[in-house]
Amino acid sequence: MQPPPRWFKASDILSGQVQLHSYPLTFVAIGAPGTPQGLRAIEITFAAAELLESQGWRVVSFGDEGRLVFLRREHRPVAPPPAQYHGQ
Repeated sequence: MQPPPRWFKASDILSGQVQLHSYPLTFVAIGAPGTPQGLRAIEITFAAAELLESQGWRVVSFGDEGRLVFLRREHRPVAPPPAQYHGQ
């Protein structure tokens, strides 16, 4: 069995298409691919990071001038993960 993905689109996090509540791993990366360079990509990435921080994730660092964020879960979920990850 393949491990779940670690890379997710910020827009999928914001739309609710990707839910990481029971994600089994500790580290993920969130980015805004396909978003025009500049302020809009940064806003989308920051908004996704803020949403995930409200769910127990913490920002480790930003990359690519703010268009990429690396997060770490403060605690792992106890329940087994659902079959829904839909990352790249």
